[in-house]
Amino acid sequence: MTPSQKQETENPGEAITRLYGLLPGQFTAARNTQAAAAARNGDPELGKRLKALPKPSAAAWLTNMLIREEGPAIASVLALGASLREAQADLDREELRRLNSERHRMLRTLAREARQLADKLGNPVSAAVAAEVEQTLWAAMTDPDAAEALASGRLVRGLAANGWEPVELDGAVADPDSAAPLVSAASRKQQTPGAGKDTATDSKAGTKGTSRQQQAARAKALRQAEEELSGAREAADQAEQRLAEVQSEVQNQASFRDGLTDEIDDLRDRIRELEREVSELDRRRGTLERSRDKARREARSARRAVEKAETKLDSLR
Repeated sequence: MTPSQKQETENPGEAITRLYGLLPGQFTAARNTQAAAAARNGDPELGKRLKALPKPSAAAWLTNMLIREEGPAIASVLALGASLREAQADLDREELRRLNSERHRMLRTLAREARQLADKLGNPVSAAVAAEVEQTLWAAMTDPDAAEALASGRLVRGLAANGWEPVELDGAVADPDSAAPLVSAASRKQQTPGAGKDTATDSKAGTKGTSRQQQAARAKALRQAEEELSGAREAADQAEQRLAEVQSEVQNQASFRDGLTDEIDDLRDRIRELEREVSELDRRRGTLERSRDKARREARSARRAVEKAETKLDSLR
């Protein structure tokens, strides 16, 4: 089968998935070739759809290649992620510690193998790109939707974990509506097969068991959430009561302060009034002191006049 015949027989989803398995230097030319071929074959809408496909970032490309070249290892990562999420839902701390230890070891190994794979494919990457690949794998472990995005092998950009919150996936997967997983994202329990004729029965039983575990985890999480809500409401009521008490105290203090301020104003008015009275008294005192000095001088003059008159009288006798 020639490449053109292969393009004609492939459905759009397969063609898109194949594009994201190419080397970065081959992507743009191959995408444009397929878009032009679709337009020539009478499907201009598909041509536009292919032409609009974004080139993956270095980290996204390397992650997509891990999906294709290290499928079993990636399946193990996603299975471990599912087990981690189950342990997180059950709040099983001991299991979480054990699984997280395994997670660190597994991701470090895959990050190292990713750089080796890039070298092998003739497109070496930096340590920063390998670190972004590791972060992308961790994000896929925390969120089942991110795990599906990773498993599609069509990542356009790296992913970032946000604790156990949903991962932001807008624009992360090329043509997500046509994407299909290239590896399984099932948990380890779901991956454990039965034997012989009992395989289907064991699978159903495993699914039911997992469903019961999920229901129990949800029920436990619901109870905890209700308890947290009750505690939060009680704390909120206490905070509101305390707020009312403090607000009342603030108002009382404000009223008391206003009273003191009014009293200070009254005292200031009284002080100004007293200061005016003191000034008036000082003015009157000055006038009186001047009158006193004048009277003292007049008294001395009168005494001297008396003495002269007495002396004159004595001389006439």
